[in-house]
Amino acid sequence: MKKLTESDLIETCVFATEHPELVAQGVWRIGYTVVNNEHSRSSNSRDEKFGHLHLCIAGSCDVLTDRGWRHLQPGEAYVCPPGKKWEWRFSGNSSSWQVLFVRLLAKADQPLHYSENEAYVVEDCKRDDLSWVFRRLCGESANLSRPTVIHHLGALIRLHCREIVCRENTNDGLGELWSDVLGNLAFQWTIDKMAELSGLGKETLRKKCLEKTGRSPMKHLSHLRIQHARHLLLD
Repeated sequence: MKKLTESDLIETCVFATEHPELVAQGVWRIGYTVVNNEHSRSSNSRDEKFGHLHLCIAGSCDVLTDRGWRHLQPGEAYVCPPGKKWEWRFSGNSSSWQVLFVRLLAKADQPLHYSENEAYVVEDCKRDDLSWVFRRLCGESANLSRPTVIHHLGALIRLHCREIVCRENTNDGLGELWSDVLGNLAFQWTIDKMAELSGLGKETLRKKCLEKTGRSPMKHLSHLRIQHARHLLLD
């Protein structure tokens, strides 16, 4: 565990270079940043080899998506798939911005299926889940550093990141459906089978899917398969 203190921010990080058990779970780095004064960051070529998740805990900042700048509020996450650019900026005109971030590996055996192809924002995220795991990981890293414990904490980080990245933790009735789909992308899915699994009518499913993803259920299925193939190539 390392702590970085600058004039504009304080950052605490746990690295996979210190704990190889995290690599097995696809986690390269996890950290907590408190930004107190005007500051900005953008990705470089090394950053873009990883997936990134920035979960806003308190305060707010602006993040760049493919639709332009977006104001990120507490409980929202800024997500960027591997190979894409990200950027955030804090104006310093309000209270400090507190963000929990995770740098994610692209792993063929544990793929994360990003909801969009460019940087995007996910609303209504569960802040407490990742925050608790990070605090527990910091405590373990600073003291006993038991490999088995760190392995399981890494698995929890991966789980909660997947919930956010794939939008599985939203209360739209589709989380369980897409979790089943992601677990078996090779299956010959049909709109009838997906409607049956979701407990929704075909038209209701179509409307909900369009509202959340901008795609029909079958087009979203194709998107997930393409994302999976892309992750295999990156790996």
